[in-house]
Amino acid sequence: MAESMVSVVVGLLVLALVAIMLTSRYRHDIHRERMLSRMEGHRWWERERHRH
Repeated sequence: MAESMVSVVVGLLVLALVAIMLTSRYRHDIHRERMLSRMEGHRWWERERHRH
């Protein structure tokens, strides 16, 4: 019985670790997308438009 409890606890820890890693990756992608959109956003368009 103790061995099965250990395997359940280890399984839950692995699932929690995977969930944390997926959440971290998702947040990283969202942050990166926001930063890229800020770099190529309104200011760049205004600069190019006023050049002509």
